[in-house]
Amino acid sequence: MSHNTLTKVVGAGVLVLLASCASDLDTTRVPVSASHAHSAENSSLKNQLHQSINRYRASIGKDALQPNSGLDRLAQEHCEFMAKNRGKFSLGSENISHYGFNGRVLAAQRIYNMESIAENVAGGKVTGDIPGQLTRAWVASKKHSYNLQQDWDCAGLGVVVTDDGMVYATQIFATRNISAMTLPDRFRQF
Repeated sequence: MSHNTLTKVVGAGVLVLLASCASDLDTTRVPVSASHAHSAENSSLKNQLHQSINRYRASIGKDALQPNSGLDRLAQEHCEFMAKNRGKFSLGSENISHYGFNGRVLAAQRIYNMESIAENVAGGKVTGDIPGQLTRAWVASKKHSYNLQQDWDCAGLGVVVTDDGMVYATQIFATRNISAMTLPDRFRQF
């Protein structure tokens, strides 16, 4: 699978590394159980990031993304995975990756009844307005901005801030499958 170029956004005291495609990494599953995973700070950051992204979308005439708890869980699991496997990736940065994206797509489609799916990830030392800086970094990146600007109807977000201040964020965009019949239902008709 080809790797996209890593985009580095350097601004006022911020270095955020972004990635927009999957990479290959042999590692084990990471369960959602890290102590920092569900802290009040991370939950607040997630909500602020969701609001920041929706403000950006409103500024370009797009509808707000509705939060989806299933996609939130997939995004949170991926943030925890990146934090636990920090330093093991090869996508231009040793700290972020889209590893496992195909699995998240399948889960979103099969478990949460989603169709079109995309993902943005970011990681780095961020201080100050973390949600605003992450949003601006994604907007400044052509491929991430493309994902932000599409006609999705829901999204999931995950955020992890490690004890040493490293921030990991994942946003999964999706469109609900509004087909009257799911694929398994269609096959049962034959």
